[in-house]
Amino acid sequence: MTKKKARFGALPKLNMPKKSHETRKPEPRPKRTVVQDLINKPSPQVHYKTFTEFCQRLSKLKSFQNWNIGTFPDRAVLKQVEIPYVLPKFEIVVDDSLAFTVRVYGCCFPEDHPVYLDYRRTVRNISINGLVKLLEENYSLCCGVDTLEMTSTLFHHVVPMSEGLEEDEQFPHKGYWRVKDCLVVCGKLEQVCSACMEYQKCSGKAKKAKSKHQLTPAHVNAPISKTDPERIKLTMQQQRLRCYELERELNEMRNELQKSSIEVDHELSNDFAKLFDSADNEITPFMNLFWQQQKKLFSSSRTGVRYHPMLIRFCLSLAAKSPSCYEELRKSKVLVLPSQRRLKDYRNAIKPQRGFQEEVIEQLRTETDCYFDVQRYVVLLFDEMKVMANLVLDKTTGELIGFTDLGDPNLNFAVLEKVDDVATHALAFLVRGVCTELKFGLAHFATTGVTAAQLMPLFWEAVCILETSCTVPLIVQRFRTTQN
Repeated sequence: MTKKKARFGALPKLNMPKKSHETRKPEPRPKRTVVQDLINKPSPQVHYKTFTEFCQRLSKLKSFQNWNIGTFPDRAVLKQVEIPYVLPKFEIVVDDSLAFTVRVYGCCFPEDHPVYLDYRRTVRNISINGLVKLLEENYSLCCGVDTLEMTSTLFHHVVPMSEGLEEDEQFPHKGYWRVKDCLVVCGKLEQVCSACMEYQKCSGKAKKAKSKHQLTPAHVNAPISKTDPERIKLTMQQQRLRCYELERELNEMRNELQKSSIEVDHELSNDFAKLFDSADNEITPFMNLFWQQQKKLFSSSRTGVRYHPMLIRFCLSLAAKSPSCYEELRKSKVLVLPSQRRLKDYRNAIKPQRGFQEEVIEQLRTETDCYFDVQRYVVLLFDEMKVMANLVLDKTTGELIGFTDLGDPNLNFAVLEKVDDVATHALAFLVRGVCTELKFGLAHFATTGVTAAQLMPLFWEAVCILETSCTVPLIVQRFRTTQN
């Protein structure tokens, strides 16, 4: 065994340490290809150069047995006639510029027909033999659409006949209803073209929708002159059933009142009235206002109702404590209360956002302007609570709400580890008056568990806002945080 000795200055390659998990090497960059010149494709073959050459070669053709050929100074016409139709089945007209036009039973091909587009509508790109063979072998007459009503998108294709199917027919003919974009011909294995097929699908869907609409009863106030009689019958049946149900419920209520009602004489009625009048002196002013508003709302119509501001505040407090309980109380119709949709307009007078908002600070300044002396002393409290981690799309602004946000992009990038984390906690700052009943939510932030580094700039910014913008001195700072 010979011992190998490393050469002076050479790098060692044998018995080198290896990683336990080898990383995958990046793929080599693809080699650059040399830009080559474009290959010149051969130009398409020109079958005819002039109209004179076309006419000379057309007169020498002997393969057109069922076609009638006519040449004129400015055009050439080829017709294929079928009995008993008067008009030719196929008619090809080639003018002196070698552009061709195809008619099928007197109806021309549309401008965007595949035959025109493929060969640029000239016999320079296709021989007359190839064109005739293409029409005879690949195309058949489109049968059109079946329609029961006239529309502006259809036209009537009439083909006169020399002999009618019935003996007493005065003008024998055969007609097809087609759409304006009909290709006139279709494939051998098809019955209608793509344009007519698309129209049939759309008309079928419209017919189904109309039949479905006819099965629904009309509105009670719908005009009779413009409403389908079948829908009027359905409406009458529905109203009769509704009247029958209402009469049945009314009779049940009358029977129940007759069974369980108690007659009250005049003296007992006066006693009840005195009890209610004596209770008016003991009720609070808000209770008196509440019952007065309820009497007014019970006697007014349901549209255009104007609620008292004190009643709105009371309802906002109830809905904030328990929305389901408030909705149950409103639906029971024991009290006339505004809907939660109307309360939402009052609740969202200032659109809430993360961070310190100018509108919220202005509202706090307005509420504290009337305070003086010791009334201006407040306490700043903050707390953090866990919330459901989820993303919500704001329909008005198109913003995704639910990411961590400290109200300032610069602060987010400075103290947050990841800006795109979904928030799991909500941090709120609350201002509480020392000698007043002030309770005001100053700001809120979306966090994943606030830390001291994140809390310090937010707290001192809140202190600065209260002492400079709102000029309310702080005597207590309460630190309460929840860290990860």
